[in-house]
Amino acid sequence: MWLICPSAGAGTRILPFTYSKPKAFLKIAGMRLIDHILIKLKKTFPKGTNICFIVGYKKRQMKDYITKNYSNYFNIKFVVQKALGFTAGTPYFSGLADAILLARDFAQNDDCFIFFSDRLPMEDYTPIVLNYRKEECDGIMNVKKVPNPQFYGVIQLNNEGYITKVVEKPKEYVSNYAVSGAYLFGKKMTPRFFELLEEQSKIPLENGKEHQIAPVIQKLIDEGVKLKINEMTEEMLDFGRPEGLLEGNRELLSSFNLKDPLYDEYFRLGNIVDSKIIPPVFIGKNVKISDSVIGPNVSIGDEAIIEKCILSESVIGDGTQLQKIISSNSIIGDYTILEDLIKSNITIGDSSYITTSSMKSV
Repeated sequence: MWLICPSAGAGTRILPFTYSKPKAFLKIAGMRLIDHILIKLKKTFPKGTNICFIVGYKKRQMKDYITKNYSNYFNIKFVVQKALGFTAGTPYFSGLADAILLARDFAQNDDCFIFFSDRLPMEDYTPIVLNYRKEECDGIMNVKKVPNPQFYGVIQLNNEGYITKVVEKPKEYVSNYAVSGAYLFGKKMTPRFFELLEEQSKIPLENGKEHQIAPVIQKLIDEGVKLKINEMTEEMLDFGRPEGLLEGNRELLSSFNLKDPLYDEYFRLGNIVDSKIIPPVFIGKNVKISDSVIGPNVSIGDEAIIEKCILSESVIGDGTQLQKIISSNSIIGDYTILEDLIKSNITIGDSSYITTSSMKSV
């Protein structure tokens, strides 16, 4: 089996945090998003499993980090997706379907498991694999029931449980089964799957359009390919937008079993002074907190310094310095210096400097 991860995009919906890093490097609850994903994949797939990353934006960062940290477990290949062009210096690409097509040389005669670098299941990936093995089908798609299907790609089933229709963001009700970021296609269908991806890639794109995977899957279904669903029992976290980042942070923190739930070690070492921590909170390495109230649902990156702050429901980056900040539902990027602010719903990118005094980086 080949695992395929299309991850070339610039993550424009999560700007300004992706100016300096790929979206897979967003750090939540102490780990980069790609770490959360690959750790779950290691629980499902054996050592030596083949995995292909389609990279583009910040490709050197992706290659170096993944090779350094995961080549001892996975057989890793990288393929570069070329940008169609640039807008204000940020590349844009021809779409998810064209990215997956680039894995053809490796995967077209094998089972293919496709996952995304901005989606994280709260459960692991094992159920979709087990369901594929026991069902009579050519492939299987992760789905989750949602209350607002008009915002998702959704599927429709027949009486036998096979998928009959895939619709992107339907204006009229089709079903409440939303496609949830993982596909497993068997080797009997993958050669035709890649043929259709290639055919679609030759269709000229109008301004701002991309080649998507849904039309290709629909054509396969129309040709007689039998696809079933794996209905997820837990959430699939979507980190492709700022509000999703905060929602995902909340879900991850609620699922963690902290080794030190009362943060006794931090207080004992003097890293937390005259402060109150309201769990769940993740505190990174060498963080210093004084005269503050932190939590609930706050992730703090490594080497941060927080003084005289009241923070809740927020994500704070590595190396950030905050002084006299009262905020909630905020995302503050790496190596940012921020002082004297009472405001919720802050979104500040990496290496920003907003201060009214001579507060300096140390």
